[in-house]
Amino acid sequence: MAVTFKGLDEALAYVKQKENAMIEAVKDVLANTASDVERQAIASAPSQWEGIPLNIKQKIDKKSFNNGLLWKVGLDVPSTGEQFEAWMEFGTGLSAREILSNPQYSQEVRTLARTYYRNGQGRIIGQPYLMPAFFRNTDNLVTEMVSEINKVLK
Repeated sequence: MAVTFKGLDEALAYVKQKENAMIEAVKDVLANTASDVERQAIASAPSQWEGIPLNIKQKIDKKSFNNGLLWKVGLDVPSTGEQFEAWMEFGTGLSAREILSNPQYSQEVRTLARTYYRNGQGRIIGQPYLMPAFFRNTDNLVTEMVSEINKVLK
């Protein structure tokens, strides 16, 4: 006994024909999302701490990889020296403990924050700016991509 599917070849050919348009639609959603995260993080980043000017806003940037299928939004900072940008995001001491207990923060984010740990006695009250922008703008990311793909396929 054999099972045949009528129209399967035509359906597969149609999807293949629309493949590039679907990929471009996904790239557009990802680029727009990265721009929104960047814009909101810049708007929310603190400009000073205890009267000391900070230039965090100028360091926030988005970068595209894998021909637009991967975006990273973060800070362009040296890996050595003081890390006020991270300390302002996550806080130090009790503030860090409180901020990082947020259930939205994945283990990956907590591990990243831990790399800036010193002695747990810090007194910088965190003012999260990057992670909240990420959470707000990626909440419906998959739904938006599916919607754009469906528009291409219609």
